[in-house]
Amino acid sequence: MGRKKLYLIGMDSAPLWIIKDFYKEYKMRGFGEFLDRGVLTDMESTMPPMTGPSWPSIYTGVRPSEHGVPEFFRMEPNYTKSVVYYDPSIRAPFWDKLSANGLKSLVVTPAMLVQTRDDPNVDMITGFPLPAKFSSGRVKAAADKYAFKGEPEVEVGLKKGEITLEEGSDGYLEGTKARSMVSKELIDRNDYDFAFVCFTEQDRMQHYALNKPEWKRCVLPIYKEVSDFVEWVLKRAREERATVMLISDHGAQPIRRKFLMNGWLINNGYSAMSKRLEEDMKRTGKKSSVKYELRETLIKSGLRKKVYDRLPSTGKKLVKGALEKALAGTSSGDYTRLHDFDYDMGRTRAFASIANCPVTTIFINDGRFENGVVNPTEKKALKRELMAKLMKIKGEDGKPLMVGAYDADEYYEGTRLFIAPDIMAEIRPGYIIDAFGYLKSGGLFMDPEPPKSGDHIRNGIFGAVSYGSRLDYAGIMKKKLYVYNVEPTVLKYFGIRRDNDKRYGPIF
Repeated sequence: MGRKKLYLIGMDSAPLWIIKDFYKEYKMRGFGEFLDRGVLTDMESTMPPMTGPSWPSIYTGVRPSEHGVPEFFRMEPNYTKSVVYYDPSIRAPFWDKLSANGLKSLVVTPAMLVQTRDDPNVDMITGFPLPAKFSSGRVKAAADKYAFKGEPEVEVGLKKGEITLEEGSDGYLEGTKARSMVSKELIDRNDYDFAFVCFTEQDRMQHYALNKPEWKRCVLPIYKEVSDFVEWVLKRAREERATVMLISDHGAQPIRRKFLMNGWLINNGYSAMSKRLEEDMKRTGKKSSVKYELRETLIKSGLRKKVYDRLPSTGKKLVKGALEKALAGTSSGDYTRLHDFDYDMGRTRAFASIANCPVTTIFINDGRFENGVVNPTEKKALKRELMAKLMKIKGEDGKPLMVGAYDADEYYEGTRLFIAPDIMAEIRPGYIIDAFGYLKSGGLFMDPEPPKSGDHIRNGIFGAVSYGSRLDYAGIMKKKLYVYNVEPTVLKYFGIRRDNDKRYGPIF
């Protein structure tokens, strides 16, 4: 047998149930090969189960506390949020370790990696959420041939209602096809030891479609396109006596309702709105409503992405203060979206922030923050009190709503890379936890907005088929798998010493 080769296909937000339920009906022969000949099973994500932390955990084999990406944002001491991308200088990805051992890799659109590296052993196209960058003119020429610039700009049109779900699906499908064609060309033209191609379009589409009657015709064509690429890779792997792995960072589910966590914290006296906003809530006038609409328009127009997140911390503080003074207001309707500057942190002991999915993060307002009011002697008792009360929350049907309230200290293990949340609350299937909204009526439940028609679940997929190595597929099926197990599996496959979290070993 010649030298070992490994192919890794990534799918953002791919759950086992979609593939198992529909691979035969939609003739997804690529996925079928894993079910019929190899293994396809669940793999647990990070907490929260989000693209932001989970892909870097796949690349590094460690928890977010070590690679530095807690979510898409991190909290600052002045309560503002900063965008976070994966920084390989904090913790190196597996393709850097392969390169250091003389192995050549292709890395196509790895989510959360937005800068290329000057490494002759790594051909790269950077990934979501920013436009693609290319490691060389040769790689860019291949992308230009198929007009590939990364994940297509479709979501803005969907969010504004300017395009239909079907039109959005068509746009994402074209992006998936283009990525597939670029990857095939680069693999055909170069003798890679390792190739990793990551598809993200199905996640975007699922967010808008999964609870809609027409979701199958919007989502499943994208899965079929990925499966066709997988089928092409499997054929090549068969000829090369190579191994193919199929992975996802987390899964997906349709969402029926959302629970307003900060509404619950406010109603129960743990969080407090600013006095100005409290007064506006009681007597919403035209002036207040106009301020609110202007503020939301500015934020949704891309202010955060284009300007705010590039500012130094002092600049962010100034912007936050200006918004608080000039644009503090409330909507004319029942629902108001709360931002950092809408709270009175001098009267807030705990607040939810950032994570807006089935697992949300709650921060205790202690000395890590500039207006912290909870002292160290109070913190443990407050955390226990909150976790106990969270588990007693009932849904609209009278049944327990939360499936877990977890001490986040045990997960983040004292990291110094970011301000870690103190509690993570996980809601039952079919719901998400909204970390921003508030209902003036005091209600805590709402229908999800269009971008939350589908959201995440903790389990994504892991699959393997090998045509050269003998794998114990039955043994893999019995294991509890985590995203952290992928990196040590890749390194072991090539005989490279592992230095990841020792709690998470190779899958095979």
